[in-house]
Amino acid sequence: MPPKEDLLLKIIPESSPWSRLRRWFLSTRIASRKHPLTLYCLKSTQAIDYEISRHLKSHPYMIHPFSSFRICWESVMTLFIVAALLATPVFLAFYFDEYEKWYIFNLAIDAVFMCDIVIWFFTGYYDSNTHLIVLDPRIVASKYLRGFFVVDMLSVLPLEFLIVLFESMWYLASLNLLKILWIRTVITYSRRLYYVYRVNFHLYKVAKISVIIVVCVHWAACLEYYLPLAVAKIVEQNDASWIIRSSYMMKRRTKFAIYLTCVNRAVIALIGSTHYLHVSAPEDIIYNLILSVLGMLGFIYLLARLSQLMMTFHSTRKRHLKLIQQLQQYMRYKELPYSLQQRLLAYYNYRNKKGFERDKIIINHVSPYLREKLLLHKYRRLMNTVELFGYLPQTVVTQLIGAVRSEIFMPNDALVKASTRGDALYFVASGTVAVYNNVGKEICHLEDGAYFGELALLMEDERWIASVVAAENCEVYVLSRGDFQYALTPYPDLLAHLQKVALARPEQTPLLEKAHELDSPTIMSGNVNISSIKVKRRD
Repeated sequence: MPPKEDLLLKIIPESSPWSRLRRWFLSTRIASRKHPLTLYCLKSTQAIDYEISRHLKSHPYMIHPFSSFRICWESVMTLFIVAALLATPVFLAFYFDEYEKWYIFNLAIDAVFMCDIVIWFFTGYYDSNTHLIVLDPRIVASKYLRGFFVVDMLSVLPLEFLIVLFESMWYLASLNLLKILWIRTVITYSRRLYYVYRVNFHLYKVAKISVIIVVCVHWAACLEYYLPLAVAKIVEQNDASWIIRSSYMMKRRTKFAIYLTCVNRAVIALIGSTHYLHVSAPEDIIYNLILSVLGMLGFIYLLARLSQLMMTFHSTRKRHLKLIQQLQQYMRYKELPYSLQQRLLAYYNYRNKKGFERDKIIINHVSPYLREKLLLHKYRRLMNTVELFGYLPQTVVTQLIGAVRSEIFMPNDALVKASTRGDALYFVASGTVAVYNNVGKEICHLEDGAYFGELALLMEDERWIASVVAAENCEVYVLSRGDFQYALTPYPDLLAHLQKVALARPEQTPLLEKAHELDSPTIMSGNVNISSIKVKRRD
C-alpha cells in the first residue's frame, strides 16, 4: 500500500525539538492503530484514517478514547488507585491523632485523583448506540457531569487544611472513607485494559474478584480499629471498647500485630462466626452486625460470580477453540504447508471476531419479517451506495438482499483476475483492496464503500481488464449476475432499461484509461469500472 500522508507533520511542520515533542504528544492522543478497540469499532484502514483526520481537524486538543495516552494513563491509574485504596484506611486508623504524618500523603492522592477528573473532561467516548466516537468537549463534559462527576469529587475534597488548622474539626477526616467509591474506576479501567492487553478471560475475572475481596476485607479491618477511636474522641469515657477491654489486644505492641488482629476480627464478623474478642460496646455490636449482613450479601455475590465464571467455560469462545483444535488436527492429517496453515488459522480467527456464525444463526432462526429487516439493516450501505439499485422496485431490492453473501478475503487473496469473465458485483464493506492491470502494474486502492462489477450484472460477456487483490483482511458483499437477473424476471423490460442507463453514464470510463494520467497508485471510492465494455459518450 502507498504511504499515507503524515497529518501530524502537516499540522506541525517545523523540525525543531519543541515541534517534534508537540508532534509526539499529539500522536499519543489520537487513535492508536494498535489498539484492539480501534480495529473492533472502526474495522478498516480507511475508517481509522478518517477518524484520525476528523480528530485533528475538529478537536485536536481532545484525547481519543482509543489512544496510547489513555492506555498508559489507565494502566498507571489502576495500580495507583488500588495502592491508594489500601493505604488510605491504614493512615486514617493507625495514625488517628497524628495528622502531620498523613495529611500531605492524602493531599498527594487527591491531586492525582483531581488530574484524573480533569482528564475525563478532555477524553472522548464511544457511543455504543450510534456506533460513533464523540469528541465534542461540550457533549463529553455534559455526559460526565450527569454521570459520576459528583461521586468522584466527593472523595477529593481538600479537607486536610481544615483538620490541621482546626483540630476540633477532626471528624472531617472521616470523609476520606468516600475514597472507597474509586473502586468503580478500578473496575472500569481494568475492563478496558483486559481488551487492550488481551488478558485471559478467566484470569481477568479471578483477579478482579480477588482485588474486590482484598480491598473490602482490608477496609473492614481498618474500620474495626478506627471506629472505637472515633467514638472515644466523641465520648471521653469509653471503657467498653474492645480495644481497651481485650487483654488479647493489650499484648499487641506493633501496628502490624494490631492490624492482623483487626483482620482476624473483621473476617470473623464477615463470615458470621462467633467472636472470641469482646463485643460489648454499642459501636462494636452495630458495626459487627453490619459486617455480618454485608458478609452474607458478599458471599451470595461471590457465589453468583463463580457460577457465572464456571458457565463461561462452555461459552462460544470454547466452541471456537474446539473448532481451532479440530482445524489443527485436520491440517496435521493433511500435512498442509506451514504458510497455508497460518492463513487458515488467521481466516477462522477473523471470521470468529466478525461474528459470522452468530449472525447466521440469528438470521436463520427469526421470522421472515424480522429476517428481512435484519438483512436490510445489514446491507443498507450497499443498497444506498450502488446507484443501480436506485432504479429497482422495492420488491426486487428485498429479494436481492436475500441473495447477497458476505465473503472474507485475506491479504493477497484475489477477488477477481484480469481477462476472466465477470459475473458478480463486489462491494467492499471493510478493508482495502488493490487493483492491478493485466501486466501487474498497481493502479489504485479501493477502500470501504467502493464497489465494482456493476456492469457485470447487466452484460453477459463482460471480462475484467484488471485484477483485484486484498491488501488486508476484507469483508466483501457479493451479488451474482444469476441472482440479480432472476430477481428481474417479473420485469422483462427493466433489464434493457438498466443497460441503457449504465452505458449512458459518462463516469463509466474504464479505470485503466484514468490510470494513464496517474504516476502512482491512489485511493478511490464509489463505482469503479474495471470491465471491458466501451462506453458510449453522450453528445
